[in-house]
This record gives sequence, C-alpha cells and structure tokens, in this order.
Amino acid sequence: MNGPGHRFRRWWARRSIRSRLALWYAAGGTLLLTGFAATLYSYVALRLARPLDHQLRGDFAVVDANLRIGPDRQLLWAGQPLANPAPWIPEHPWFEIWDDTGKLVRRVWPFPEHEPLRLPGPPNRDPGTATISVFNVAPDLRVRTLSIRLPPGPHHRDWRVRLLRVHQPYADALPELQLIILVSLPVVVAALVLGGYFFTRRWLLPLDLMGAAAERISAEDLDRRLPVANPDDELGRLARVFNGTLDRLQHSFAALDRFVAEASHELRTPLTALRSVGESGLRRSRTPDEYREVVASMLEEAQRLQTLVERLLELASAAGGRPAVHRTALRLDETVAACVQELGILAEQRSQRIVVTAAPCTAVTDPVLLRQALQNLLDNAIKFSPDGAAIRVGLAEEPDTIDITVTDEGEGLAPDHRARLARPFFRSRRADRRGGFGLGIPLTDAYVRLLGGTLACEPAPGRGSIFRIRLPRG
Repeated sequence: MNGPGHRFRRWWARRSIRSRLALWYAAGGTLLLTGFAATLYSYVALRLARPLDHQLRGDFAVVDANLRIGPDRQLLWAGQPLANPAPWIPEHPWFEIWDDTGKLVRRVWPFPEHEPLRLPGPPNRDPGTATISVFNVAPDLRVRTLSIRLPPGPHHRDWRVRLLRVHQPYADALPELQLIILVSLPVVVAALVLGGYFFTRRWLLPLDLMGAAAERISAEDLDRRLPVANPDDELGRLARVFNGTLDRLQHSFAALDRFVAEASHELRTPLTALRSVGESGLRRSRTPDEYREVVASMLEEAQRLQTLVERLLELASAAGGRPAVHRTALRLDETVAACVQELGILAEQRSQRIVVTAAPCTAVTDPVLLRQALQNLLDNAIKFSPDGAAIRVGLAEEPDTIDITVTDEGEGLAPDHRARLARPFFRSRRADRRGGFGLGIPLTDAYVRLLGGTLACEPAPGRGSIFRIRLPRG
C-alpha cells in the first residue's frame, strides 16, 4: 500500500489541475516529439543511405562477375591477371580483396598506395552475408563500405571483398539534422509546456470565478449566480446547470418559507380560539351546562387542530417521497366504484348524484395511494358542487396512459387559481366559504406524483371544473 506507485498517486492527487495538465504536456510532448524526431532522423538517414547501398551491391555484382581466384591465389579480372598494384579504370568499382587469414590481398581504387590515408582494418569475420560500415579515411573523405563474403571456389573458401564508395556528399546533412533536433527539441518542449500552462490557466479561469462566486452563496443570499463566460463550452454548461440548481433551491426555500408562514397562520387560528374560549370560560363562574359548552367549543377547536396537524404530516410524508409504493395489477374500474360507494353517503345527504363512466381497465399501481387521491377529489367535488348536482367520474384508456377524471358542477376556478391549486394552504374564494385548510389538492398531487402520474385541472364545459389524474399503464 505504501510502495512507490501508491506514493506517486498520492503526490499526483495533491497537484492542481493546471499542474497536472502542464506535466502531461511536458511528458506527452517530450515523448511524442522525441519519437517524431527519431523517426524523422531514421527515415532521412535511410533515404540518404539507401541509394548508396544499392550502388554498393551493384558494385559487388560487377566484382563477382569479373573477379576469379586462380591457383596460387592469383587474381584474374575478366580472365586476365590483375596487376599489383592494380590499375584503376573509372568504370570499375572500388574494392578490396581479403583472404581467409584476414590479410589484404589487393586494393583497387584511384588513390596511390603512398597517399596518407587512414585505411580501415580487415572486414568482420562474422559469417553473416554482408556488413555496412562507414569510415573516415581522410579529413575530407568519408567512405561507405559493403563487406561481403565471396562465393567459395576451387582455390579459396573464406575470402571476403569490401566495396567502397564516397559517403561524404550524402552524410553532410545527417549531422546537421541531428544538431537541429538536439537544439530544437528542448526549446519546443519548453514552449509546449509554457504555452500549455498559459492556455490551461486561461481556460480554467472560469472555474476560479465560479468557485469564488459559489463561496459567496448562502441560504440567506440565494440571489447570486455563477458567471457564465461561454455558455457553449463544458464550463459554461456546468455553470448553467449549477445556476439551474440554485434556481430550484431558491424556489424551494421560498416555498418552504411560505409554507411555514401559512402553516403558522393556520395553526395560530385554532390555538387562538382555544385560548380565547378558555379565558372566556374562566372570567366568571358558570353553570355546569355553560362549562360543557365551553369544553365542547375547546374540543371542537382541538379536533380542528389535530386534523390540521395530521394533514400536514401526511403532506410532508407524501411530498418527501417517504411512503413506500407497492405496485400491483389493479382493476381501476373496481377501485373507482369502491371509492364512489364509500363517499356516496355524503352525496346523498346533499341530493347529489355520482355518475360513473368506466369500462374494465387494469393498471400496475399502488391501490392505497390511488384510493386516497380519488377520495380527496371526490370529497372536493361533493363539497363544492351545489345540492342536487351531478358529479361525473370517468375512466378512459390511452395507448400508454390511463385518465381518471372527476367533474364537479361548482363555480369553477380562474386560470390563475388553477395554476396555484397544488400550493399548500391555497384556497379560492369558494373554498374560503366552505372552510378547509387548502391541503387536499396538494396532498392528492403528491400522491399522484408518487405513482408516476400527473394531476391537472381544467374548466368543465358550461360550469364547474375537471380534475384529471393521468397514470402510466405500468
């Protein structure tokens, strides 16, 4: 765990992104440029040397075709004895003949024997077929040689021939190229690293700005947003996503503040009533019947307070997604009929009719959450429809969804009221006259969202409202 690799990873993890990118630029650039320079040098050297090597092998073909070794090691050229020293003819190649003991037998080239040249030693006795070498035979003369074994003959077995050609015209460019590579490679790598660090610092500057802006954001100051230098690059998209998250957080905090304020107001009303009734009952002596009336009033307000707290707990549990969703195959038409039967007594008390239009239909959903959502909608429809009204419940199948509609004959809702129905404690004018806490529709909306569906409200033809639950089929 504490080996060199682990220590290097810990050291690497502590480096900043700029430092890591600069190091990657240095290492990667050095490797790539070194490989490119080596490849370029090898290619140029090969391209310069290949024609000369081809000429040397052509010279060997000429020597092999014309040179013969006779008895007593006599050298014959084109069938004629080869003089010693041998005269050189411009059309003939330069070559040397070495015997099997490593002794120079004959050298044929245009330089006289007394010329002060640093002649190469005997060729390598390696049994390989050919060896390419380069020699400096004079300050201004560099030769390239091909040492190759002569085919064995009746009078010799391991003689070798070395072909020579001037190498200097072809070799001049290689040292210069090598010098250029050795000088320019460090300069290019340094420029690459410095440029990489400069551009990395410049490109990552928005991160510094975003970090500084994020440090100034707090729960008390959610109006700030991260700067977006370029909305089209990755950092700009990250800033926009983060700003979107801040927008949602700000809206959530605002909704929470509004919820706390409204909940406090709603809780204060029954508590104030409880205190007022209690204080009124204690101001003077009362008869037992009067005390019973005071206690009954207090119990009524306590019951209202308990109902409000229970509804708040239900809403908090449903909105937080904590209730477990147990999905099962459910006959929706039977569920609708059961809900209508349970709440039909309330409708009968007001001479209302509940008309159900539901064909047999099955969906995979949670029966408990769906029944609670339907009961809330039916209870609202009964509450806000006039006496003798008809409440219609519909069930319709779509290719991928199922719609459950509850239509009342109430006063209807204004468009701005429909948009705020899912907000806790919101009550329209008709709801204010009927009482309630404004938690039924928000609770229903939370249940429907847990089921993966949506709740919508739209005006009914003529009069009233249509509440539509749209559920996925499975």
